[in-house]
Amino acid sequence: MTLTIELAIAKTHRAGSRESGDTVELVERPGGGISVVLVDAQGSGSAAKLLSLQIAGRIIGLLNEGVRDGAAARAAHDFLYTLRGGRVSAELDIVSVDLASRTLVVTRNSEAPLVLVRDSGIEVVASTGGRIGVYRHTRPGVTEWPLEPGLVAIVVSDGVAHAGRRWQQPFDVVAYAQQEAWPERTAQEVADGLLAAALTADRGNPQDDMTIIALKLHSGGMVQPIRRLALCFPLPE
Repeated sequence: MTLTIELAIAKTHRAGSRESGDTVELVERPGGGISVVLVDAQGSGSAAKLLSLQIAGRIIGLLNEGVRDGAAARAAHDFLYTLRGGRVSAELDIVSVDLASRTLVVTRNSEAPLVLVRDSGIEVVASTGGRIGVYRHTRPGVTEWPLEPGLVAIVVSDGVAHAGRRWQQPFDVVAYAQQEAWPERTAQEVADGLLAAALTADRGNPQDDMTIIALKLHSGGMVQPIRRLALCFPLPE
């Protein structure tokens, strides 16, 4: 069966900050497929951005060399733990469409929920592995699902998961996902809609960096496959 991958990213920084501490990187896998990496470094601003870039860069380099996702996540933890001596943490998600195994592979050290939509319904991949960088023997949680049309994975950083808490009206990512009309939504519409809802919960002033990654599989494709990547990146004044 021919499948097409849709991938969309929507992100913004904390109100009052000029830089997001969340970093997202995308890489094609040596054995076929793609991996998208989200690193949410502790704090916000330029210091958090530099750290998340370092961690994400390490992971991308290892994935490029054919290192498995779980091993790359453990190496990223060892790097951060050694660099900062257990004093600084980060959340990490690696979502891979692996054509060698024909599976969706999710590797996580995150406290934010990951939502997976399948024909059988909505599944929530709870926080797994704990944040990297704090405890010496931290390991990631790794889960796999077979590739199938209609499969949707939604990854959020903790700024989205914690939206609305300042006003005692926390945003519920799972409840929002349960209301979506998934077959009609593109990945970009899913990411944009979720970010808009999180911003509304924070009354237009995000209290933390916010990032959403939406990955969707649907059946079909072209005889001569054409890959496209689009980017919209507002520049600061």
